Amino acid sequence: MRCPYCSSDDDKVMDSRPAEGGASIRRRRECRACGQRFSTYERPDQFPLTVRKHAGVEEPFDRRKLLAGIEKATANLSLPSDAALRTAAQVEARIRGLGRREVSSEQIGAEVLAALRELHQVAYVRFASVYKGFTSPEDFVRELADLEQRTPDPR
Repeated sequence: MRCPYCSSDDDKVMDSRPAEGGASIRRRRECRACGQRFSTYERPDQFPLTVRKHAGVEEPFDRRKLLAGIEKATANLSLPSDAALRTAAQVEARIRGLGRREVSSEQIGAEVLAALRELHQVAYVRFASVYKGFTSPEDFVRELADLEQRTPDPR
């Protein structure tokens, strides 16, 4: 691994730990030439995944877009700092677990909704309002009634 500071390829690994909900390994390295420390992330090679949008347009799967949508839904909620990252990794693992090279945006949205339903009800409703295209207060009422029906009583 080349040092981003001096371009030397002589470094040592100081620490390794799981990252992104176990989807990758974060390695903390120290350059032996200049002494600077830097992090690298190791992920398994995965087949390219294509997303088929509503209008039939296809585009490569983008983990950052998935994470951005989840981060918007979970913004300002009292959740662990890595909750959005772990949820995105969970959704991506489920999608890749289907074993297909092409998935629809609807499948991805449904997986995000399922994951957010378990994570936080407000995040679920926020995402559902955009994903399902809510246009009136009745849409929210209907979704909240459905959410309440599906949520087990904690007693």
